[in-house]
Amino acid sequence: MEKRIQISIKLYEMMVDYIQNHFDPSDQQRFMEIYRGIEAKREADLRHNLYSAYKAEMDPTAREMLRSSYLDKAGIPPHGRWNEETERKFREDNFNF
Repeated sequence: MEKRIQISIKLYEMMVDYIQNHFDPSDQQRFMEIYRGIEAKREADLRHNLYSAYKAEMDPTAREMLRSSYLDKAGIPPHGRWNEETERKFREDNFNF
C-alpha cells in the first residue's frame, strides 16, 4: 500500500491551475512557488517521520541519534537543546535564562 500525504488546498489549487491553464515552461515564478510548497511539505513529512521513529525507539543510543537528527532537521541549534546538563540545572533550580 502506498503512503499518502495531504497538501494544503491553496497548493493543490495552484498546481491544478498551473497544469490546466498556464502550463508554460517560461512561467518560472509560478512553478517555483509550487515547487517550494511541495518541498516544504516533504521536509515537514521527513521531520514527522524522524520524530515518530525517535519516540518509538527503545534503544537509548539509537533514540538519541534519532533525536539529534530530528532537532538538526528542525533547525534547533545544539546550544538550545534540552540535554543532561540542562536537566541537572533545572532540577537543582539553577536555571539562568
